[in-house]
Amino acid sequence: MVVEEAITLGLPLRRALRIDRPGHYLHTIGGGLGWGIGAAVGARLGRPDLPVVAVVGDGCATFGMHGLWTAAHQRTPVLVVVANNGEYRTLKQTTLAHGGAAARSRTFLGMDLAEPRLDWASLATGLGVTATRVTAAADLAAVVAEADRLSAPLLVDLAVAPLAEDER
Repeated sequence: MVVEEAITLGLPLRRALRIDRPGHYLHTIGGGLGWGIGAAVGARLGRPDLPVVAVVGDGCATFGMHGLWTAAHQRTPVLVVVANNGEYRTLKQTTLAHGGAAARSRTFLGMDLAEPRLDWASLATGLGVTATRVTAAADLAAVVAEADRLSAPLLVDLAVAPLAEDER
C-alpha cells in the first residue's frame, strides 16, 4: 500500500504506480497538511498483512512528524519516505503561475525549510525511528523493495533537488 502526501512529487508518482487497486493507494485532494504519516501507521495497523510505504513531502511531514513516535511506540513496520527538497515547492510554483510582485522578484517568503535545514534522520531518531538518507534512485528502489521485511518503522530522508533557478 502506498500512502501519498507529496504534493508536487505525487503527480509523477501517480503516473508511475498502479493506483487502480482499492485500498492500495491512499491520497487526499485538498484539506490540511500532515495526515500522511499517521495515515500510513493506521493503515499498517489495520492491514498488518500489507506492507505500507508512505511518501510525504518535507513540508507535509513537518505537520505530522509526531506520527513517527506512534509508529515507534507501536513498533509498526511502516516505511516513511520524506521527499526532502527543503522548500514548499508547490507554493513557489503557484506563486509563479499567478504572477504578481513576488513572482517577478522571485522572492518566496516563508517557503524555504532552511536555516536551519531540517535533519530528518535526527528528528526520526529522536522520536524512536531508525532513519537513513538516500540520494540515488537505485538506493531508494533497494530500500522500498525491502519494505515487506521491516519489523519496525524506518524513515528514508530522500534528497530531492529544490526548484531550479531557471524554474524560478
